[in-house]
Amino acid sequence: MKRLLILLILVCSSINLWAQFKLSGTIKHYTGHADLKINIPQVYSYDEANSIKIPVAKNGSFSITLPIKGQKFADLIFQQNFHLILLNRGKSLRVELSENEKSFRPIAGTALAENAVLLAVNIEEYPFFLQNDGAYTSLNPAKLNNRLLTPYFAMRDKKIDMVNRSSINPKDKKLIASELRYSVYNNLHELVLFDGHPPEKLINLLVGVFDKVTPKPEVFPAGPQYYIFANNYLWYKQTKSAIKVKAQNIKPNQLMPGYGITITAFNAFKARYGELYMRWLGATRFLPNAVVEQLGYLQISMAANNDNKVLADKLAKDYKRKFPASLYNRAINRKIAGLKH
Repeated sequence: MKRLLILLILVCSSINLWAQFKLSGTIKHYTGHADLKINIPQVYSYDEANSIKIPVAKNGSFSITLPIKGQKFADLIFQQNFHLILLNRGKSLRVELSENEKSFRPIAGTALAENAVLLAVNIEEYPFFLQNDGAYTSLNPAKLNNRLLTPYFAMRDKKIDMVNRSSINPKDKKLIASELRYSVYNNLHELVLFDGHPPEKLINLLVGVFDKVTPKPEVFPAGPQYYIFANNYLWYKQTKSAIKVKAQNIKPNQLMPGYGITITAFNAFKARYGELYMRWLGATRFLPNAVVEQLGYLQISMAANNDNKVLADKLAKDYKRKFPASLYNRAINRKIAGLKH
């Protein structure tokens, strides 16, 4: 009996060990004035509640063990700079930062290969057309295609080829490549919607790009760029429906294309609850259920964080009706209970 108990302890210890990720490293020229943190999002997007402060010794060295269930992107944050890293359970990574040079690089560990590739392809690279957006938004459709879309997709493909030719494992290749694809759509969305009042030619450009993509994630659980894309995809579906309403002169008492409710009801929901609720309605119509479950929880969190009780209550009610056994329901109940009445 005693031998069996010891065996069970060893097995449990082994399982816990492989459900962890060890992050260590050094900060060169460390003065102790800036905090070092890692932010591991529950699904995607930055939330300070998900940040973990990493203790740093006087000589700039640090080491922390993180509980990780699977593949997960995280941001290592120092001096308000965000450095994207990829965590995999049972692995380790050693990094080097410099306070003077504001630099970051992975240098060792069993997760070095995938993080070196991640750094090289720079998923979050600021695109050339956002550095001088006016030079592109003023172009006619033909020039937009030649000077913007064609070279930008070629840059994307070159990066994806770099990932595919690397020696990292296929699972990491697929995740990083998918994030590169989604980041392109997100940056184009930002260009078009930057000032909030895009001309028709830019709307048509973006709708044409999104016409060619599918909302089903290439990898699930997906990375943060996918979830940003999913929200942008909902803008696309709503915009395309509005274009169809205008082009076909669809009456207010007729169905809003794709949404399963009348245009009058659609507009009433939008007026009462706002754009966030319309994303929820769109998500339930156009995105896979596994994605809707995650995005819906984040939408409720956003409403609760903004202390919008009317919207949070409505979203929570709809959500629990659709996902009665969701693992997020307990957290949703806490958020709703904490709102002002």
